[in-house]
Amino acid sequence: MNLFRYPWWILKENGVYAKRTLEMSFKELHKRYSGAALGAFWALVRPLLFIFVYWFAVSVGIRGGGAINEHPYVLYLIGGIIPWFFVSETLVYGAKSLRANKHLITKMVYPVSTIPTFSILSQLYVHVAMTGIVVVIFALSGYPPTVHTLQLLYYTFCLFVFMTVLSWTTAALAVVSRDFEHLIKSTTQMLFWLTPIIWHIGNVKGVLKLVVMANPINYFVSGYRDSLLNQRWFFDNPLYTLYFWGVTLLLAFFGAYVFHRLKDEFADIL
Repeated sequence: MNLFRYPWWILKENGVYAKRTLEMSFKELHKRYSGAALGAFWALVRPLLFIFVYWFAVSVGIRGGGAINEHPYVLYLIGGIIPWFFVSETLVYGAKSLRANKHLITKMVYPVSTIPTFSILSQLYVHVAMTGIVVVIFALSGYPPTVHTLQLLYYTFCLFVFMTVLSWTTAALAVVSRDFEHLIKSTTQMLFWLTPIIWHIGNVKGVLKLVVMANPINYFVSGYRDSLLNQRWFFDNPLYTLYFWGVTLLLAFFGAYVFHRLKDEFADIL
């Protein structure tokens, strides 16, 4: 079927140029923080500063301390906000990846489908480092690694796959119109407050809870907390896992179709 040839084309191109994509991801990371005295170290400092600010504002200022499901609020916050940092960064960088690397499209013959991939991959290195720091923080706080901690590898894989296939759509549409890139930035702020990152999903009931759970980002947020705090496996909720991968598959087909249809126009538009 023609529907299957679009994602297959992208996967095949990324596979053929995997080595180049890996090299470009490191160059992208270096380029992003070049000129700063601390270099890529800022990629770790900024999330830690945000965590402190959110914890102080919500736990100390608004909630007045307390625990959630018998877990310290600061650990609950960290467990949910770590995947969010990756989502928010890759939503923006994925969408503008083609425009940011337009020289690769307009001045040479380049495997264009690999550009969103190495843009997302460059952020994955930062995320893995941050996750390692978080595991240490939890261990020092009385939550040592367990066998459930290993499934962070699974959720990291889910994050990378989901954000990559999503970028096939967002990057292509952002080339056609810069307005879409600005829409992504605005939507990112809205998603933060609509996702149970600083608040508990138990605060909503009924249909509203189903709406919140329909947000795929909640799959990552709850998954990281299950791995670090709640000691639950992802297959303990098979329907939710099937839902997530179903949404991801639909995004892959749709995104690959949009990307393939617009790719021949990228050079002219840029």
